[in-house]
Amino acid sequence: MSIAKELLIEKAKVGYTVCYVDNCPLRTQCLRWQVGQHVPNTKSTYCCVNPHFEGVATDNCQMYRSDQKVRFAKGMLHTFTGDMPRRIEPAVRYGIISLTNRTYYFEYRNGSRLIPPALQEAIRNLFRENGWKEEVQFDSYVEDYDWG
Repeated sequence: MSIAKELLIEKAKVGYTVCYVDNCPLRTQCLRWQVGQHVPNTKSTYCCVNPHFEGVATDNCQMYRSDQKVRFAKGMLHTFTGDMPRRIEPAVRYGIISLTNRTYYFEYRNGSRLIPPALQEAIRNLFRENGWKEEVQFDSYVEDYDWG
């Protein structure tokens, strides 16, 4: 997949953590490595992955970010339906807050912060754990890179 060079340069300018490990088996599919190739020579400092950290430059690198777009959920204003028992909403809300924080919960809820796939699944699990059997639907979905 080809990511627009302008997008990579913009991420490099705003301080995205980059990687320069040329012998990494994942580098050609990694956002961090691709952004690192576009850091402007006018920047004297930037944040970079430590190449000596355990697991870096392996097939299981924890700093790896895929260059494939993923499906983010956007908003939860309509997730809590009218036929849902009243006890479920507060239990799920507090569960999300405990997974993230209060500010993020409200940003996820109003759609100003995208909900990554792993958190979507955790939210679905919170609903199931609290007795909701129906499918959990978020307000909308968008495809984007998981810059994480």
